[in-house]
Amino acid sequence: MFCPKCGNEVAEGSAFCGKCGAPVGSPVTGAEASGAAAGGLKPAPTGVPGVPSPKKGSAKVGVIAAAAVVVVALVAGFATNWFGLAGVQPKEAVEVPAASQGADDAPDADGQDAAGDQDGEAATVKSAVEAYTWDELSQISAEIGAAGDEAAAIEVAKKYNLCTPEGKLDGTQVKSVTLTNGTQTTVQIVGFAHDDKTAGGKAGITFIFGDAITEAPMNPSDTNAGGWEASQLRAYLNGDGMALLPEDLKKVVAPVDKLTNNVGETQDVSAVTTTSDSLWLPSFAELVGWLPDDASPYAPVFNAEGSQYKLYRDTSVVWENIENPILVKNYQNSPSYWWGRSPYPDDSGRFPIVGSDGYPYYSDIASSSHGVVPGFCL
Repeated sequence: MFCPKCGNEVAEGSAFCGKCGAPVGSPVTGAEASGAAAGGLKPAPTGVPGVPSPKKGSAKVGVIAAAAVVVVALVAGFATNWFGLAGVQPKEAVEVPAASQGADDAPDADGQDAAGDQDGEAATVKSAVEAYTWDELSQISAEIGAAGDEAAAIEVAKKYNLCTPEGKLDGTQVKSVTLTNGTQTTVQIVGFAHDDKTAGGKAGITFIFGDAITEAPMNPSDTNAGGWEASQLRAYLNGDGMALLPEDLKKVVAPVDKLTNNVGETQDVSAVTTTSDSLWLPSFAELVGWLPDDASPYAPVFNAEGSQYKLYRDTSVVWENIENPILVKNYQNSPSYWWGRSPYPDDSGRFPIVGSDGYPYYSDIASSSHGVVPGFCL
């Protein structure tokens, strides 16, 4: 027989024309004719001889493919925030609270919580000392002071990037300060939970100036009688010296108790008594640490004037070193000799000075003019 569409001869019993694909033995519809003429393809009917039926596994493949499409869509949705879920897209770096308030953070009677924070709010973590305001550093200082001991205080300081990740001070923990006379200088952290506040408790952070803020004599005459307590330079620092501080710093400075030989020439440890100071000069022991008894017959008097600050301990400052770079201070861009507050106990007219090379074991008569490098606490 012949194909009714193209006239091709086809074998008896065939369902389709082998040339054009048209059904044999049944009328060709208009749609089929136009599709064939255009070269289009039709879905192959199932159950027709010569055309393979779909395998059972094909249904599984279809289900898997559909599931894969759904998974891809879900992943794309989360990645592009199609579904409106917060926190999925990357955000710019932001400052976040150092710690959330816990049950122990309820404010006490003076408005501070157990960690010393005002209104129970933890300070915000920033990248370095320079990034904080003085109000923020004061808040952090209260938290450090309430930590309990130096080890715990250092952990708090690490959290706020106030020391190295190893918990050390290396002299780079500095903050810029512009004095009211226009002088631009820096201060650096020397210790944590080291000094006792006159009002009670520990001062969390102690700073010292990076340079001398002026040059001045310790006393108008060559005497150390009355020690640090009676000195002219102490009166200057707690008066005109404080007036040099910018207002935002001055308002957060905490007076602390300092131990000093307030007699002068003496070998009696009982000469070491307490003064309350907002700005002060470091004692010999606070710079170099403990002096062995064979270092000087006056070692017990020096040793009673406090303990070495962490910065100097971490940078290996000891009394017998010839040069200690961390102790080098400038005045008007040149290395300067600078005063310590400890009277020399073997002389009636001298106080110790740190050399311009950073050597701490010098002394000079009280009327000499040397650099003034004060410390303070928050």
